[in-house]
Amino acid sequence: MLGRGHIAPLLPAALALTLGACDDQGDAARLTARQALLDPARLWQAQEVVGRGIVMRTVRICADQKLRDSFQRAEPEVNAEPCRTLGPVVTRPGLYALRCRAEGHRFGVTVTTRGDTDRAFEVSYAVTPLDLERGPFVQTVRYRLLGTCPAGWRIGDQAEVDAAGAPMPPGTADPNAAGAKPGAVPGLPS
Repeated sequence: MLGRGHIAPLLPAALALTLGACDDQGDAARLTARQALLDPARLWQAQEVVGRGIVMRTVRICADQKLRDSFQRAEPEVNAEPCRTLGPVVTRPGLYALRCRAEGHRFGVTVTTRGDTDRAFEVSYAVTPLDLERGPFVQTVRYRLLGTCPAGWRIGDQAEVDAAGAPMPPGTADPNAAGAKPGAVPGLPS
């Protein structure tokens, strides 16, 4: 049985744990504020372009450096199934490449980046079936820094906008583009 002298040393630790739990929100706010100082989120515009630069879709996204780095990589899907990486991934400035397997088929994935990744750049995503007689699925996205994120936006928040930059009303966006992301390959393989 513990006497009074054995409980007293435990009280400061128990009190600290109790008070620490009350300050979790304050800690999270301080960490978020510090992160914003070190790597401020910025508003980027992403335009999916086809052919000779015809803009098919424009999205604005609030991104920090980590999210911005992901613009230059692809984790493709085939008919909503993740394409599992086979072997090493090639990563060097301007190039990200891998081979993967989905739905029993192998694919080659190549992502090339051109331009100033701090201001404006273009990324081309190509997913090529390696064991099917089909050409590659290619998607090109132009990214441009617009400035600071709108008030209330957090990292990862995004909105589709029309040609004038106004938010798209709900239900008017291309239904085939809903949830689309770079590297998604609709309809492959057939």
